[in-house]
Amino acid sequence: MKIQHIIVFILAAIVLSTSIIYFILATNEYQSLVEFAAEGLDGEISELQIEIALFTGSGIIYLILLGWILVKKLNTIMPYTLLIAISTILIITYASSRTIGVPIIGIEFYIGKYDMITKVLQGVIIAISGYLIYKIKTGNKQEEILSKA
Repeated sequence: MKIQHIIVFILAAIVLSTSIIYFILATNEYQSLVEFAAEGLDGEISELQIEIALFTGSGIIYLILLGWILVKKLNTIMPYTLLIAISTILIITYASSRTIGVPIIGIEFYIGKYDMITKVLQGVIIAISGYLIYKIKTGNKQEEILSKA
């Protein structure tokens, strides 16, 4: 088995871990939503609904991309390109929510362990995906050169 195939499986494990963490975050936010609704704190409910949608959507997207990379492995760069784009967008959104604020949610002041874990994992996803894109592009050129020789 090529080293690139092993790296694909390592990436798959990291993507799955990130997806699971997003589902945990969505569940935690849902529990907060239920508690706030029971106490009549309506001001926080719309913010929590948006966070639940963001976390659940992110988890689902990561699972879809996980399936794609496991099926296609090193035959296309598209899932790796999407992993880089989505992970970058999520990191920027997180950083914005902690500094300048984002619409509806505003500025968040809490930085939790799951927040840091997901950002580190997303950085690793970006790095590994970039490496695999490079290997796919240069590997195909090397195969073309070898087949012409």
